[in-house]
Amino acid sequence: MTTAPDLDFAPYGIDTLWLDRAPKPRTILIAYPHPDDESFGNGGTIARYVAEGAAVHYACATRGECGTVDAHMLEGYADTAALRTAEQTCAARALGLAAVHFLGHRDSGMPGTADNQHPNAFIQAPLERVAGQLAALIRALRPQVVLTFNSYGGYGHPDHIHIHYATRAAFAAAGDPARFPEQLAGGLAPWQPQKLYYPTFSTRFVRMAVAGVRLARRDPRRIGRNNDIDLVRIIEETTPVTTTVACGEHLEANLRARACHRSQGGGLPFGGRVPRALLRRFFGAESFTRAIPAWAGGPTERDLFEGV
Repeated sequence: MTTAPDLDFAPYGIDTLWLDRAPKPRTILIAYPHPDDESFGNGGTIARYVAEGAAVHYACATRGECGTVDAHMLEGYADTAALRTAEQTCAARALGLAAVHFLGHRDSGMPGTADNQHPNAFIQAPLERVAGQLAALIRALRPQVVLTFNSYGGYGHPDHIHIHYATRAAFAAAGDPARFPEQLAGGLAPWQPQKLYYPTFSTRFVRMAVAGVRLARRDPRRIGRNNDIDLVRIIEETTPVTTTVACGEHLEANLRARACHRSQGGGLPFGGRVPRALLRRFFGAESFTRAIPAWAGGPTERDLFEGV
């Protein structure tokens, strides 16, 4: 049985919003860089495991300062960070997260933008520093399962890539008493999570999109609002599906969380005109790659806690 300790994460530069400190038998730590990554990527999975009694924690590296926001949405908010923090809090409550742990870095923006060079940008943060923050969370929260992006970050976002390497480093370091010894002096005992996963997906739709873009005589390696999305590279970097989590029964919580991130296009697909039965099918399962222990083939896993 794991508990949420009365621990101050401020010495590690972490600002925690606690929502549920009740003891839980199982814990998942998700490490992504932006408000909305948790809902748009794994909202159904989070809702399922919360419903099954697990504590799910979200380590969010930034407050999404560089996200594109329509001006009218900022009314009543000091800035984009304040708006997206409020949206994250809304989504956390909708999904039932135990806590959101903001790591205190600044959104780095997309590749090649001026935001990449900001001194507080997440990608400018030393990997060892971020790994130390995540190791502290792992040691305090004692998760059996950790989730983060793959080495390409899904679609090449610099922050997604940086959180991948920081989380891999933290996963390896958290159980080693020789790493980050100052944390041990502060009362954090070593803890080794058992499993590490990356979110993934079937590339069939992306391949269809590539074909459509080419038919339109456009370059599939340069699409999106700023021509900075490479569909071909996404296909090349997508990791295999090893684990599929059924979450269709938790559709409503998933949709509520997505709707909270309104500044990032959250809400019901096609304005809510799609029948719930079709939405339940579309959002009925989420896929993952098991990175640790390394996948050696066999039947697809159906549970992130399988074997734990």
